[in-house]
Amino acid sequence: MLSYKNSKLLYLLLFCLILKNEINADEKCEFYDSQEEEFSAVQVTGKSVVKQKLNSRITFYDKRGEFSGIVSQKANHEGVDLYNSNQKQVDVPIFPASNGEVVYVRLGCESSKQFSENENLRECGAGWGNHIVIKHPSGIYTRYAHLRHDGIFKVVGDQVIQSDIIGLMGNSGRSEERHLHFEVGIFDGVFDSCGPAQSFDKVFDPIDYGI
Repeated sequence: MLSYKNSKLLYLLLFCLILKNEINADEKCEFYDSQEEEFSAVQVTGKSVVKQKLNSRITFYDKRGEFSGIVSQKANHEGVDLYNSNQKQVDVPIFPASNGEVVYVRLGCESSKQFSENENLRECGAGWGNHIVIKHPSGIYTRYAHLRHDGIFKVVGDQVIQSDIIGLMGNSGRSEERHLHFEVGIFDGVFDSCGPAQSFDKVFDPIDYGI
């Protein structure tokens, strides 16, 4: 049987542990910077319920690859790819599709080149490479992936508007040439800004939102 002194010490230790866990749960990082090649679950296609149209002028592109997926099944292609093949344009800016708050930033993914298949750390950022996730007031989230390693200009907690440049188009992660991979989704929870890349609960066809 524990003595009063030992019981008091045990309760104190338990209180400190609970307090530590609560602090960690609320911890926020400005970004997650790592060269690890992590994996994240393939995202499930959801049925689009359009509460807002997004601004289609998120970047300058000359060709695109479309979303592909069947509702309630894992998506074949989880977003839309917007390519800029103009090699004379070194910096291609990325703009938010709508006003919102940055909730996740992934850094640390290098790329071997810009205009052919990336050979460096292809699964870095779970294949998205360097990327930004924004939460919008309507409840949807958007992801901006394959950004250049030196081309992310926002951190977690930043409030953004449509005219802000949040980053530069790149070729990081699982990418075959310079482009922006753009996703629209929902997420029932809080993004862990201090951890590896995370999947949305559902992804939607960006074309339904005007992209």
